[in-house]
Amino acid sequence: MYSSKGAKQDLAIELVRNIWNEILLLDESSMTRLIREPSQVIFNTAEVGNFELLVELLSTYPDLMTEKDGRNRSIIHIAVLHRHASIFNLILETGPDMNSIVSSVDSTDKCNLLHFAAKLAPQTRLDLFSGAAFQMMVELLWFDPPLEVKKIMRPSFMEMRNSDGLTPRELFTKEHKELLKEAESWMKGTAKSCMFVLTLIATGVFSAAFTIPGAKNNDTGDPNYLEKLPFQIFAVSDASGLISSSTSILIFLSILISRYAEQDFLKPLPSKLISGLVALFISVICMTVAFSSAFFVTYYHGLIKWVPWLISVLAFVPIPLFLFLQFPLCLDIPYTKYFCRSLFRPNNHILY
Repeated sequence: MYSSKGAKQDLAIELVRNIWNEILLLDESSMTRLIREPSQVIFNTAEVGNFELLVELLSTYPDLMTEKDGRNRSIIHIAVLHRHASIFNLILETGPDMNSIVSSVDSTDKCNLLHFAAKLAPQTRLDLFSGAAFQMMVELLWFDPPLEVKKIMRPSFMEMRNSDGLTPRELFTKEHKELLKEAESWMKGTAKSCMFVLTLIATGVFSAAFTIPGAKNNDTGDPNYLEKLPFQIFAVSDASGLISSSTSILIFLSILISRYAEQDFLKPLPSKLISGLVALFISVICMTVAFSSAFFVTYYHGLIKWVPWLISVLAFVPIPLFLFLQFPLCLDIPYTKYFCRSLFRPNNHILY
């Protein structure tokens, strides 16, 4: 069953389809006038990112793809300017016939398609991602798309200058100067905060390794519960916690001493951040398991048997709490790092 929002959208598309079919029955001049006056509907649709409506219009009247606004910009230019990847992918579906449209240059500021990609995205589009570092990464993905996208662009676009005398690369640097500073500050702040937590974890698990739960045998010096499963779980988890926390500290240290160039935010820095956070999460789990097993070994032989079980279970509460509090960031990290790299792919013959 469709949701209320989905049902309304389907009704809207159906209404547009019926109206559009009626428009197609008109003669060429009347149809052109309806499309372009009082405003160019096709460009408004591309600007707001209404992909379904755009597909509906283009599938019945493909010539709309060649329409230009008053500044000689196509719908592809508008889609890139407002960061709508689904609309931009229509280029890849239509193939080489789009070369003439893609090569259009803004008649006002002489910007080509790469200049549009070099401009800073609207704030509403940037706010879709948590953290300035990942916002910078997505912006770099738009400016430096995969090879399959570059094939439709002229090599001369890279060095073409606009009315301000700026190449796309120079324009990107100028437009993203403040975002780059924010991304650097965000990345350093995150790394410092994580290193502080990891230092506490490493100190705790290191100390626990020499504070044997259940004490030692006075005669042999071996732990009293060396053969018990809870003690073995403690030993493995404590060692794993120390290793993972130390690894994570080194990863975040490498982030702090990075050069923070533009291209570093495309792959090296996000990859390091993801690795560091994964190691941090593993160290939290290992620390929790080590505490639970140590508490169980020490107090299980007391009079109240259910207390060690209760405390051992409650010790795992920080793990789901950590995931809940960091859920937006945990969700955005894999989405931005992996899913966004597949944004620029041709649709499965949606138009034809």
